[in-house]
Amino acid sequence: MDQNLRVLFDRAIVDEPALPSTDLAGAAMVAGTGLRRRRQRLVTAGAAAVAAIAAVGVVNVAAPPQQAPEPTIVPAAFGMLVNKVCEFPARTTVTDAVVFLADNVTDQQRDEVKRALNADPAVRTVVFKSREEALATFQKMYADAPDLVASVKASQFPESYRITLVAREQFARLSVPVERMPGVDEIIGIDCPAGTNASAVD
Repeated sequence: MDQNLRVLFDRAIVDEPALPSTDLAGAAMVAGTGLRRRRQRLVTAGAAAVAAIAAVGVVNVAAPPQQAPEPTIVPAAFGMLVNKVCEFPARTTVTDAVVFLADNVTDQQRDEVKRALNADPAVRTVVFKSREEALATFQKMYADAPDLVASVKASQFPESYRITLVAREQFARLSVPVERMPGVDEIIGIDCPAGTNASAVD
């Protein structure tokens, strides 16, 4: 590929509406009492979001194409697909959340997570987001960077459940048991202003 994907990604980000004033990785480290596993992943989320997408262009220089591993977009980087008027990850109160499923989630585990979310009184709505739907949203958000869009595959996005909460203070009670469920990678809270929601980009 002629152009460095890191440059294309940076250009796409510059053209987007401004993100919340706090750094995503920094916000994640101070958000709530997250598990050690989440804290270790999010400390490098800012760099991973760029590096994962740019990996194709970097590897093309360093190794033959047949040896290039498929880049993976980590769940924290998936925050790029959240409505930019919302705070992600949320630091205080939470109105919405994303439950990211593990890459090796089974059909049974996926269904059990959905049943648990639907049955929880703290949850108002539950919407499943497939890899293909996540890719479609990414393509729409970054349509002005065709080389970047062309380098990303559906397999690089995690499946997820997008949920809205009945009340802002219920996320802490909900997140711990959900994150411990088989097939769940992590759950991240989002705080959106009144009258908006995290999936408005769709």
